[in-house]
Amino acid sequence: MRYDDRLAGFTATIWQWFSRCKRTLPWRDLPPEDLDDRAYRILVSEIMLQQTQVPRVEVIFRSFLRTFPTLEALGHASNKEVLIAWRGMGYNSRALRLRDAALRIVEGRGGEFPTEMEELQSISGIGHYTAAAIRNFAFHIPTPCLDTNIRRILHRVFVGPENHDGTWKKEDAFLLTIADDVLSSALETDPDRTTADWHAALMDFGSLVCTKRNPKWDICPLTNAGLMKTTARNFPKHFPLSTVHYPLRREPGRTVGGVFVPNRIFRGRVVEELRDASKGLTLEQIGKRITVDWSAREHRDWLKALLEKLKKDALISQKKRKFVLS
Repeated sequence: MRYDDRLAGFTATIWQWFSRCKRTLPWRDLPPEDLDDRAYRILVSEIMLQQTQVPRVEVIFRSFLRTFPTLEALGHASNKEVLIAWRGMGYNSRALRLRDAALRIVEGRGGEFPTEMEELQSISGIGHYTAAAIRNFAFHIPTPCLDTNIRRILHRVFVGPENHDGTWKKEDAFLLTIADDVLSSALETDPDRTTADWHAALMDFGSLVCTKRNPKWDICPLTNAGLMKTTARNFPKHFPLSTVHYPLRREPGRTVGGVFVPNRIFRGRVVEELRDASKGLTLEQIGKRITVDWSAREHRDWLKALLEKLKKDALISQKKRKFVLS
């Protein structure tokens, strides 16, 4: 099949599928009255969606915006206030990076979001994809981009299946070129739709049909239309549990009850315990709360290292013998 024919068939098929299967999410179809407010909500949702599933983000997103309804409110919030509002999300350093990005926009730009990619990416905490998402979803500026779902779909349709180890056969620069062609074709195919609609369609399709480990080949309209280069026949049989693009390294941690637990999980538990401890907790109290096999003699140095890392990341602070949220 010629590239142009695959391109046209792909965009038309995704639009048809999206018209029937579009998800309703609280950060979509936002009112256009205040573009900076819309950009703020998109920024919050995109940072939350990093490494967190949509159902959980739906809940926390609403409560977080009730606590910080504006960019200014978030930008001027303390570490402790932000971490408490972030409860249930995990990867707590994201919350502080989000707050810091908000503060830079408030103090450096008077609360006005930039719209150019270079300016957006100059704000610490906003990478290429997040900058593109703000342009696409908040300002409706067509911007090709790759998130996990979009990369997976484009690779399977225009390149073929991933490698057996989960790596891609083509680099992002190549896939971004395809994403640009696809976006142009999509907006030409249905001029009444926006770039926000198109990227929402791809994300929904990747989450519901063209999934990472168990794609739904039987209901996939791209497969039925003969547009997929990846099919059940050539999909890797022993696909890894996680898709990676770098050599796997075992992260630091400890084995508890025969199960290896990474240190990042323990650090998350520390923050979770301190959320409810207004007067703080001692090292001994924290140790007993975050691990069932706590031994001061064996684990004190290990826990001290965890706490030092959290202090360095400005997630916690120490007041005499007690640790508290920063």
